[in-house]
Amino acid sequence: MGLSKLRPGQPGRKSAVPNLAGPSRARSVERADSVMPAEPTGFVTSADGTRIAVYLSSAASDAHPPDAAAAEGASSGAVSAGAELPTVLAVHGYPDNASVWDQVVQRLAVQCRVLRYDVRGTGCSDKPRSRASYRWQRLAEDARAVLDAYSPERPVHLLAHDWGSVQGWYLVSESAERFASFTSISGPNVAYFRPWIRAKLAAREFGPVLRQVAHSSYIAFFRMPLLPELAWRTGLIDRVLARREPPARRGLPDKLNGLQLYRANLLTRSGPRPRPVRLPVLVIAPTRDAYISPDMAIETPRPFVADLQTRLVAAGHWLPLTHPDYVAAAVRSMIERSWPHRR
Repeated sequence: MGLSKLRPGQPGRKSAVPNLAGPSRARSVERADSVMPAEPTGFVTSADGTRIAVYLSSAASDAHPPDAAAAEGASSGAVSAGAELPTVLAVHGYPDNASVWDQVVQRLAVQCRVLRYDVRGTGCSDKPRSRASYRWQRLAEDARAVLDAYSPERPVHLLAHDWGSVQGWYLVSESAERFASFTSISGPNVAYFRPWIRAKLAAREFGPVLRQVAHSSYIAFFRMPLLPELAWRTGLIDRVLARREPPARRGLPDKLNGLQLYRANLLTRSGPRPRPVRLPVLVIAPTRDAYISPDMAIETPRPFVADLQTRLVAAGHWLPLTHPDYVAAAVRSMIERSWPHRR
């Protein structure tokens, strides 16, 4: 199987988003529309009993997990979709659910098996009430449960955005053997943040630090009790987002439950430690991102990732919604790099 060699931009260089539309791409999208699951393909049960809704899209005839017993709701006797196709695992951020990847999946599903899941608390997945249920370890257990059911033997190509990318860094640090590559969009490794700040302050480079502090001001608000929930329920945050970003399909539980991600994992004493990542990583940093500064996104992983590519993109935070062609091309480029050694 050959993948189209679409390579967006040059490493570390600011560039406008290229126009990737074309007749061949349009035909691929048309074929992939028929394999977009409207409902979860199945459910997996995480280590703490939380049920996670999984969506598998592929142009192959069977879109089911290899082990029907491992994923509830899948057709019995089913086989893995497109056994020879590379598998992409797409993890969404906050306040989204798995539907944020719909347009990207349409562009990838002809050439890949694309796995998505609703992060706990969102979409069709269970919605634990306790803050502890949203800690790093629980999030990682969910991803591993999905991989155990749908790709137990072959590494997958991880694609992640926002909080999906934040937890993605934790995943590739803790379970590198499960992944062939990592494409990170607008989601830094929080363990790399402190070393980056210390290095900047030691070099008296205060500008990048101050810019990121300004970008991160919303975090303190999300960690407050009651007020963020009130702002979501009254539509205040929705109105703010509507002025900045395209519309997305989000339910109120997605918005409220996801607040626990900030409260359980950020500004706490017990967080992940900075660890090296030993697989190919592509960091995509939108230059108009209102929440993550390009400086931090691109510079923080450099001391810890040996095989690192970085790309600046003239776009806003929700790149999967605004530039799905670009995102799909970026993933293809990462698959090309590792093909056929790690599919």
